[in-house]
This record gives sequence, C-alpha cells and structure tokens, in this order.
Amino acid sequence: MANDDTEIETGTDTVQAWVLAACQDLGLNVDADSDFFRAGGSSLTAVKLIARAEETFGEDSLPPEDLFGNSSIREIAESIVRNRQQVDAPQA
Repeated sequence: MANDDTEIETGTDTVQAWVLAACQDLGLNVDADSDFFRAGGSSLTAVKLIARAEETFGEDSLPPEDLFGNSSIREIAESIVRNRQQVDAPQA
C-alpha cells in the first residue's frame, strides 16, 4: 500500500529520482543510464527494491518480471509509472 503520509508524484522524472536514490541506498553505484544488475544488483537486492517500490507506490508497482526484463534505471522508473497508471485507472 502506498505511504499515506507523503504522496509521491508519479511522473517519470520524479520516479526515476526515487529509483536512483533507492538503488544508491541499497549500495549500488548507479546513474540514470545504469543497469540494475550490471551495477551489482542481485536477486536479494531486487526483492528489496520491489518491496520499497510497493511500500512507496503501492502493490504491484514493480512486478519482478518487469524488473528482471527491463532493468535499466530508466526502464524501472517507466515500469513503476506505467503500473501506477494501470492501478489508478478507473475500472469499466
């Protein structure tokens, strides 16, 4: 569930900054063009990033298949934004 105390904007630039900060906090030396796994990310680090994304942006904001399939920092941010838009979209 998303953190109710602070609403984080879900624009790609804002989310990308969040992904960078989260990865750096997990000990990875990354920039916007980095690949999560080439920067030293492991399956354990991936689980931690997914958990942080879900805590911040809501459930299923970063599914494992998205992270493992598209692992650049930009792609991770785009995935979170896309998944948040799907969750926030009104159901027909």
